[in-house]
Amino acid sequence: MKLERTKNSVNNVIWGIVNKLVTLLGPFVVRTVLIYKLSAEYSGLNSLFSSILQILSLSELGFSSAIVYSMYKPVAEDDEKTISALLNLYRKAYRIIGLVILLIGIVLTPILKYLIKGNVPSDININILFYIFLFNTVISYFLFAYKTSILSAYQREDLVSKNTSVVNGSLYIIQIVVLLIFKNYYFYIIFLPVSTIAINLLNSATVDRLYPQYKPEGEVSAEMKQEIKKQIFGLMISKICGATRNTFDSIVISMELGLTMVTIYNNYFYIINSLVAISTIFLTSITAGVGNKMVTDSEKENYKDFSKFFYIYMWIVIIAASCLASLYQPFMRLWMGEKLMLPMSSVFLFCIYFFHLKLGDINSVYYQAAGLWWTGRYRSLVESVINISLNFILGYFFGVNGIILATLISMWSIFYYGSILVYRGYFKNEKKSDFFIWSLKYIIVCVITVAVCFFITRLIPDGKGIFMGILMLVAKLIVSLVLATLVSFGLLRFDKNYAPTKSFMKRLIKRKK
Repeated sequence: MKLERTKNSVNNVIWGIVNKLVTLLGPFVVRTVLIYKLSAEYSGLNSLFSSILQILSLSELGFSSAIVYSMYKPVAEDDEKTISALLNLYRKAYRIIGLVILLIGIVLTPILKYLIKGNVPSDININILFYIFLFNTVISYFLFAYKTSILSAYQREDLVSKNTSVVNGSLYIIQIVVLLIFKNYYFYIIFLPVSTIAINLLNSATVDRLYPQYKPEGEVSAEMKQEIKKQIFGLMISKICGATRNTFDSIVISMELGLTMVTIYNNYFYIINSLVAISTIFLTSITAGVGNKMVTDSEKENYKDFSKFFYIYMWIVIIAASCLASLYQPFMRLWMGEKLMLPMSSVFLFCIYFFHLKLGDINSVYYQAAGLWWTGRYRSLVESVINISLNFILGYFFGVNGIILATLISMWSIFYYGSILVYRGYFKNEKKSDFFIWSLKYIIVCVITVAVCFFITRLIPDGKGIFMGILMLVAKLIVSLVLATLVSFGLLRFDKNYAPTKSFMKRLIKRKK
């Protein structure tokens, strides 16, 4: 089946943005109310338990992506039998994974108290709280989470975004009301699994309505099953790497610095994560289309798309990094106050982390769409080992800055090898040096753009009081956006990818109209 790749990608981006606005602004308000109405320790518990359960969920990492990847070809060929068999395999695996996570979570409960330095809020039983988080994590595996693979394979992530927006929007309103009226953490957190169940039911109903021909039945061939196992193993290692970049941070900070510092760190990381989440909308929206096009089009045509996507994406990233460096501290001062702020050195490290993380995103899209997870298994293992080791060492000596630096060092250590995997595995007839030349250009442009925006916006004073503070923050945002756009455009205007990217965007706009 030939997908409407451009139309679906645009729809996915639009609804992805709506969903992200809901799922970013909602938690932002909830987090603010939680900290001010209760205390920073409660928010720290949220971050700690979420990190622990992300680690427990590593048993799933890789399976969903491998199944979706395996569906690209049968979707293109309208092979209903194979898709139904893959769906059946997915359902069986998810039930086993859910049971494993549940059992491991129960076994780990007695050691929770050793992961927290200092005191826990007196009205909280950490075991009961952990069980609520655990139930919220495992319930999807026993319901209908496996069905969303159909929507991903057909590039209809916009439908998932719609359902998630409605449910989560309602959740955040209820949680805010509960915190304001009852000031009770248990009342606040109990609605989390309720929303998870609702999202699963809505997504299941959507799949049944649009794709009733697909039922979880039949068996995949032994050859396909073996290939899926191989891809899962490679993907799991890759996903473990991504998880260790962030999830271990909260655990190490909790053990060495306490729950309040977990909250401070995660307040800053929340901003980074918000930008990452917004960029992920674009990445998720094009992945299925890229995978479909790899089946139908030539390597050369796909490489042209790769260079255009990389150019557009990094231009946006440069603008985002410039605004981040200029607005981070003024925003945190206005949001949380001086007592819950990190030094400027931490801010610059966060900005470097953000840019470096985004530098490899388009490469990663093609890496995933081509199913090269097995090829990159060693890279991911090396990065994970370095990151976890340095987290404890540098975190002990340098605190939060050491934690961020540990992540940066681990990413830098495998950058070269990780970047050429797509060229070795798919773009075999293209120059590997292209990627590094483009990357160097974007790094230089980013440094110049960030410097210009940072030093000019510092001339704008922080306003006193909430109203003037917001007014001055908006002024800095406008100046940063305008400056970053103009400076980066002036520097990237003469890049060889500018003309083809401009033509591509014009065609996209006309097609949308």
